[in-house]
Amino acid sequence: MKHPGREDKTALAVIREALEAAVLLLAPIVPHMTEELWQMLDHTTSVADAPWPDFDPAIASEEEMTIVIQINGKLRSRMTVPVGEDPEKIKADAQGDEKIVAMLKGAKIMKVIYVPKKLVNIVVTQ
Repeated sequence: MKHPGREDKTALAVIREALEAAVLLLAPIVPHMTEELWQMLDHTTSVADAPWPDFDPAIASEEEMTIVIQINGKLRSRMTVPVGEDPEKIKADAQGDEKIVAMLKGAKIMKVIYVPKKLVNIVVTQ
């Protein structure tokens, strides 16, 4: 990965914000070292006087989830889907998975059960 040059102001701002957050989080554990680092980042006040970093739940939330695909209760495959995906689309995608299609040849699907955010179980008879 190529690191940003001095002319890439956005990348440098992101790096600086990450460094400042790391220094703030380490301050209670290693106060003397982080005080020095805080001054190197051109701050004139003490790191102890700086506010704690804010938590943003939108940034911390998952965008994708892994769904397990079972046939008659036995794990056969996995797939990754967006968190807000429609349950019917998840069921359809599970039945369309290439491993599952091969295993379902000649079998009759009795029921497709979706457990939200966890698994799809395809109940079949041979």
